Amino acid sequence: MRVIGAIAVLAIVALAGCSNRCDYAQVECQYECKRTYQVCELHGNDEWYCHNQIGECWSNCAATRAGCHSFL
Repeated sequence: MRVIGAIAVLAIVALAGCSNRCDYAQVECQYECKRTYQVCELHGNDEWYCHNQIGECWSNCAATRAGCHSFL
């Protein structure tokens, strides 16, 4: 019985680790979006253009996050 309990705990820890990778990828993606936005502004681009760019980037992050599975 203890073996089954230990296996269950290990499975939960493994799934949590995979989930954390998905969360980390999301945070990293959003960080990249913010950096891209800052560079866009530094280059003197129109404010709305930069807002559009970051909006598209965040949408891509969300789509990537939706495709991230905890069992991978």
